[in-house]
Amino acid sequence: MEWLKALHVLSVIAWMAGLMYLPRLFVYHAGVAVGSEASVTFKTMERKLYRGIMVPAMIPSWIFGLWWVFGFGLINFLQGWI
Repeated sequence: MEWLKALHVLSVIAWMAGLMYLPRLFVYHAGVAVGSEASVTFKTMERKLYRGIMVPAMIPSWIFGLWWVFGFGLINFLQGWI
């Protein structure tokens, strides 16, 4: 159970780090000329961050989180919200 919690926390941290950095890349990208070499570089960086880090971190975050809640019966939904 502790390994599951650790994996969940690590995947959430990676996902949140991407969520914090992606808008910063958008701001930098908005400051360069359209079609320039820097624009292409920022597009590549944004795509790699989103598809290479954020999505692969989001999926285990959800899986481990739902496994944590439903797999161990930690929450009794009959009593209302968490």
